[in-house]
Amino acid sequence: MQIRFGFSKAPFLAAAAALLGLIAAGTAKADTYTLCPTSAGQNGSGSFSFGTAAEPSGSACSTAVTMTIPDLTDYARLAWDSSSANYPSGLSLGTLTGASASVALSAGGSDDPYYMLAFTDLTKSLGQTNATDQILMIEFQPSTLTNSGGTLALDPATTLFNMFDNTQGFYLNGGQSHTNTLDGWLSVDGFLAGDALDQVRIGMGLAGGPGAAETVTVNQLDLSTPSVPEPGSLMLTLLLLGTLGLGAGVRQVRSCANRG
Repeated sequence: MQIRFGFSKAPFLAAAAALLGLIAAGTAKADTYTLCPTSAGQNGSGSFSFGTAAEPSGSACSTAVTMTIPDLTDYARLAWDSSSANYPSGLSLGTLTGASASVALSAGGSDDPYYMLAFTDLTKSLGQTNATDQILMIEFQPSTLTNSGGTLALDPATTLFNMFDNTQGFYLNGGQSHTNTLDGWLSVDGFLAGDALDQVRIGMGLAGGPGAAETVTVNQLDLSTPSVPEPGSLMLTLLLLGTLGLGAGVRQVRSCANRG
C-alpha cells in the first residue's frame, strides 16, 4: 500500500519568499555617515571669513560653522574629505546615494549654498587639460531652501550638476548651462562611477553679479552609501536558497573663477 502524506509546498515556499523579501529589504537600506562642520577644510577667494555658532537642539555635532562673504562675487566653502572624522571609506561617485545638510541663512540673503563634488578622472575622458586636474561637479539649479535655511538635499536622481575643470578654470561637457543629475552623468560617462569622491563641499558665492553680504551656517552633513549586508543575513540567504534548490535560478549662475 502506498501512503501519501498531505504536505503542500505552497505555504513553505510563500513563507520562504516572504523571508527573502525581508532580508532583501533589510540589506537594501543605506548607511548614513554624519560629518560635523568643524572637521571640514575651510577656504575661499576674494573676501571671506569663518566663525562658529551654537548647534540647534538635537544636532549630532557640538559646534556649527558659519561662512560669511561681504559680496556675492566672493566665495567661501567647507570641504569634507578622507581626513574628516566619519568620512565614508572608499567613497566614490558611484556609491554616493545621497546627502543632506542642515543649514541656516542670514536674513535677506539672495545667494544660496550649493554642493560641489570633487574628484580626479585619470582616464582624461571629460575634456580636461590633464588627467590629474581636479574636476568639480557643481550644483546648478534653483534652490528649494527657505529664506532662513533648512535642509540642503542632494539626490543623485534629481539634483543637477555641471562639470568644471577646477585646476584650469573652465567648464566641461558643453559649458556651465549643460547640467545633468549625478545618475545622469554616470549613465553618460560610466567610467566616472569608480572615481574616488575626494571631497564633498558646500560653497557659497561666485555669483554672476554683486550682492549684499551673506552668512551661511552649516550645522551638520549626512552622507549615505549602500549598506553592506551583515554576514548573518548573507549566510541565512544562502542557506535558504540552498535548501529550496533555487541557487542556480537567482539573477542576480556662477563665475568661472577657481574654487579652491
